[in-house]
Amino acid sequence: MARGPPPFIIINPLNGQPALTKSGHQPTLRGDANVTEYRHCLVEFDRLSKEDQFLFWSAAKLPIVALVDSGGKSIHAWLEVKKLATVSSPEQWQTEIKNRLYDQILTPMGVDGACSNPARLSRLPGHYRIEKERFQRLLWLSAEGRTIT
Repeated sequence: MARGPPPFIIINPLNGQPALTKSGHQPTLRGDANVTEYRHCLVEFDRLSKEDQFLFWSAAKLPIVALVDSGGKSIHAWLEVKKLATVSSPEQWQTEIKNRLYDQILTPMGVDGACSNPARLSRLPGHYRIEKERFQRLLWLSAEGRTIT
């Protein structure tokens, strides 16, 4: 039986080399230690209606690269990291993205804080979610990462 595209995409490039998971118990090819460049961070609301999410992203002054309809209850936003902070190491990601952006700003606004790691998966546009009977759709794309106007 032929399979379609996988339902997810990783928001940052990986090195293809095994590295230990955060727990340190087993190797993985898709963990935070495998990230080679910190290009994007994923922002997702769990408790806002899609209408309120659209309103938020229309008003947010953030460098949005992509908005992806999950085919469920949320919109996944990819933000361009280099327009938010200088990040070239896991330590800088922790300080600039996780602690400052997510913990201090986004999470108190209702963003899912579990999505704050650099090897985060996002929904892949074009994939049909059988359980939801909907497609995951690309809603916005901007190569330079900018606010929606």
